[in-house]
Amino acid sequence: MKILAIASVLAAITAGSAGAEPLRIGTSADFPPWGYTDTAGDIVGFDREVGDEICKRIGADCAWTNQSFDGLLASLQVGKFDLVISGLSITAERAKQVDFSKAYADAPYHIATIKGGALAATKTRAELEAALEGKAIGVQTGSTHEAVANTYFKNADVRLYERNEQIADDLAAGRIDAGLLEQSVWEELMKAREGKLELAGPMLTSADYAEFGNGQGIALKQGREDLKARVDKAIVDMISDGTIGKISTKFFGYDLSYKG
Repeated sequence: MKILAIASVLAAITAGSAGAEPLRIGTSADFPPWGYTDTAGDIVGFDREVGDEICKRIGADCAWTNQSFDGLLASLQVGKFDLVISGLSITAERAKQVDFSKAYADAPYHIATIKGGALAATKTRAELEAALEGKAIGVQTGSTHEAVANTYFKNADVRLYERNEQIADDLAAGRIDAGLLEQSVWEELMKAREGKLELAGPMLTSADYAEFGNGQGIALKQGREDLKARVDKAIVDMISDGTIGKISTKFFGYDLSYKG
């Protein structure tokens, strides 16, 4: 009887696992605290915990893959991933290529520079744009930051990087004059570089530059309406019940959940 009971339990567990929908999630884990790797090489961070909670709520068994940011949407389009969760700003240009979930977060952006440098004294957006004329500014390739830099910092030398930490390293070494990233990412990168860098000018949002988009969302291959509907419901519920606020407070120290 005991053997039969144990067999029944194992069968039930196996059936439950087999019934879970397998989903593949792509991310670029160089974006702390949104996503990064721990000492064991595992993907961790805000996006990981949000994504895992969504998977739990929609009954999916999710596997995560870390790859460079600029290839994420192309990989999604060819079917390598089912979802891309990587602090991805919702923009009209990207929406031509992929579908987006409802926004789950809304992040501010900032320029950073070398500690005590001339750019550090700027206070307004106009002062910042003027000070960037002729300067080298680093941005991540394929990002909304690249679109903003190319559109508004027209006389700057815009340099493209695959990874965010490469921007911070070149900035600290004096190889570039500024970098544009999401503010909380700069906070983490500056800590790791022990006071060599500081923020310059004002906090920047989509109210300043529309190219920043309309919050951060999850990208899906176009046409996956059923999956999008389930992900959307999970996001709405997680914002409503405070789950995303709690997760963002854990990683950022404040609530980044989308309120628009």
